[in-house]
Amino acid sequence: MSLAKYFEPQKHEPQIYQRWLDSGAFVADRKSTKPVFSIAMPPPNATGTLHTGHAVTMTIEDLMVRWRRMAGDEALWLPGTDHAAIATESVVIRQLQAQGMADPRAELGRDELVRRIAAFVERSRERIREQIRALGASCDWTRERYTMDPALSRAVNGIFARMFRDGLIYRAPRIVNWDPSLQTTVSDDEIEYQDRPAKFYTLRYGPFLVATSRPETKLGDTAVAVHPGDERYRDHVGKTYEVAWPKGPTITVEVVADEAVDPETGSGVVGVTPAHSHVDFEIARRHNLPLVQVIGEDGRMTEAAGSYYAGMSVEECRRAFVAELERAGLLAKVEDYVQPVSLCYRSKQPVEPLPKMQWFVDVTKPAVPWKGKSLSLKQVMRDVVASGDIRILPEHETKTYFHWIDNLRDWCISRQIWWGHRVPVWYRGSEDLYVGHRPPPGDGWQQDPDTLDTWFSSALWTWSTLIDPQAAENPELDLDQLLERSPDFHRFHPTSVMETGYDILFFWVARMILMTTYGTGQVPFRTVYLHGLILDKDGEKMSKSKPETCVDPMDTIAEHGADTLRLALVLGNAPGKDLKLTHERLIGCKRLVNKLWNAAKLVERTAGDRDRRALVPAAVEHPVNRWLLVRTRELIERTGARFDAFAFGDAAEIVRSTFWSEYCDVYLEAIKVAPLAELEETAQTAFSVFATYLQLFHPFMPFVTEHLWSELGCDGMLIRAPWPEPNPAFDWPQDAAGVDAVARLISAVRRVRAEQGIEPGAEIEVAVRSLAHHRVIEACRPIVARLTRAAELRLEQGGELDESGAAVAVDPAFAVAVRLGAADREAERRRLEKQLERDRQRLAGVRKRLANQQFVERAAPQAVQGARDLEAELAATVESIEERLRALSA
Repeated sequence: MSLAKYFEPQKHEPQIYQRWLDSGAFVADRKSTKPVFSIAMPPPNATGTLHTGHAVTMTIEDLMVRWRRMAGDEALWLPGTDHAAIATESVVIRQLQAQGMADPRAELGRDELVRRIAAFVERSRERIREQIRALGASCDWTRERYTMDPALSRAVNGIFARMFRDGLIYRAPRIVNWDPSLQTTVSDDEIEYQDRPAKFYTLRYGPFLVATSRPETKLGDTAVAVHPGDERYRDHVGKTYEVAWPKGPTITVEVVADEAVDPETGSGVVGVTPAHSHVDFEIARRHNLPLVQVIGEDGRMTEAAGSYYAGMSVEECRRAFVAELERAGLLAKVEDYVQPVSLCYRSKQPVEPLPKMQWFVDVTKPAVPWKGKSLSLKQVMRDVVASGDIRILPEHETKTYFHWIDNLRDWCISRQIWWGHRVPVWYRGSEDLYVGHRPPPGDGWQQDPDTLDTWFSSALWTWSTLIDPQAAENPELDLDQLLERSPDFHRFHPTSVMETGYDILFFWVARMILMTTYGTGQVPFRTVYLHGLILDKDGEKMSKSKPETCVDPMDTIAEHGADTLRLALVLGNAPGKDLKLTHERLIGCKRLVNKLWNAAKLVERTAGDRDRRALVPAAVEHPVNRWLLVRTRELIERTGARFDAFAFGDAAEIVRSTFWSEYCDVYLEAIKVAPLAELEETAQTAFSVFATYLQLFHPFMPFVTEHLWSELGCDGMLIRAPWPEPNPAFDWPQDAAGVDAVARLISAVRRVRAEQGIEPGAEIEVAVRSLAHHRVIEACRPIVARLTRAAELRLEQGGELDESGAAVAVDPAFAVAVRLGAADREAERRRLEKQLERDRQRLAGVRKRLANQQFVERAAPQAVQGARDLEAELAATVESIEERLRALSA
């Protein structure tokens, strides 16, 4: 059956994916004895549709899995979704408000709101599954997981209870990042900083001058601090002062000496606001200072700020307080400066440092047994990368990772929302407290109302997804027993690679290292591959707010097919490198899909009705076939080396460029010429090498390659085919070098044609003097003649080359002289004479215009310069044509 004119991705891709599913090709066999390659898919948030960041993750992970599966590994790619606590709850609440519900929490209550969120998530998960399938992801759907699955929830509660028992989880009042718009805490790593113009105020503060960018917080100061070595304030340390703020409270502040103060900044005196600053809170702990909270969880001033300011927003209070300070003569100076404002990366709204009772993970307590020592979580996180247990790509991100680890603070893991894993702690009265993976027996217990940070549960992803669901149903088993009874965990963990964006190295990757080393005693993965951001044509992060430059993955698949999108996301990509994804890039990648399809048509015609299993090169004699087999062996070696180095963009480019320039532009053109076209070995070579290209392209373009593999009659399914192995028997260096020289010879003649302006249809006479590889050039003489449109081709070994009336090109392997044939030479002379006459007339007209003094003096300078440039161009053209006419007459 002959191939259709075009590949129709919209028709064939869903059918091919279903064939893969039905064949069980994606399912990993835990009982096999093959080497293991495993990846835990970074779970997309269960809130909507996939974007280009998801698409690049799916593409890179899929090509790794397909490659290792073909290479003989037992490959597990485990898919799943994340409940995305804050983001999902916000989406559903906004939907309910749009439907007319003013306060969904108050009107529905916790249980009903959680039920509605769960229903929304289930609908959204099905949409995400369809999109993952559309990308061609060969993941094991029989093992699909969700962070709120019972087995995963069991792991979350179990690890919390163990960390609590080990003293690594504690509850305490601390300064947290509070988002008044979302009404919850956010972690340090969920903070973005945006530079904004602001004012820097210097206040008269008792006997001191104190500078601040947030004067409204001074209403809650309980101390001023100076550096212990600052002689200017030595006599003030230990004293207390009362400061009466206009229309606000009279505060009492103690002067404390603390190393945190920089004596070179401002006056060397800082106001200490323990309730609204992480730094000031630590100063207060060291000096046993009280906390006065003047900003509430609603982002408005509290009664502690004074009745005049109470109820104002932060910005309103700042303006009012500054005005009163100025009226009272307490505002010494106001300066403009740029302030880095802390924003929640989800809501994009400012966060407030507020004191709250929260649950924390202690990252500095030496309570983790690791390599025979008792280390802190921070120390373990540093060790696994420093020792090489985990490799980070690109390597420069290792330095960034260490910087983050060295500055890591205790992790606030509680959130004041309803959707998510509820903190597994129960209280009864003021005395009893229970922590465990299931509710305690007895009456009167109330569970902690907070939920856990989403990153807490997703940090367990590489191993919680491998817990046996049936074992998790037994409440009597502890975490160690669950892992012991989970065969997938023993077979597939640690995972091989974690592939994700460099922008969540700290959000997620570092926390997986933290929780997995503690929970299992293993690293979560051996290699971290961090891809870059996907940018639009302007070099900005892809955004749907710019539809003219935004590339939507699903729209692209609908228009061009998944293979085009995947190729566009991989070609030129490298770990940590941002990639511009443009519509022009997509069109270029679609051309490669079409090129592969068109090449398959010629291969199909060449193979004819031969038994495909017999199309294996055996006794190969012709230099062109030998050349192709040598180059294919080298291609397999080069491509494999780039795959091994995780240089997938390089690997894709090597296969693409070699296929286009060698297989298509040279080989497929050569085999159209007798006698090469008629040889049995040519059909064998053309087909077998094309099949190899399908195997090499498959990880990048799985759909079109699978379809062609089937249509051309290859055995089985391509997804199950082995990765190509270089054949050492394909070793004919002289033939390969000779055909390379032939390819250069053809290019040289074509270049001469172009340089001499010879019409494409004109026949030429070619004389070649071989300086090397004469045997191969002689064998390829018909190919050279056909591909250069030579009516006559003379080939001599050594000797002198007749260069009279010819254009000559020289190469280390040959010298070639090109002449037009007699008939075409006369036609070329007539054509050049007509062109010469036209160009001489134009040149005369331009020179006449430039000789006109009025034109030169009155015309715009650009017009005069344009005329002079045209004169020079026409003069050069006339000279060139005259030279070519003299050569034709020689």
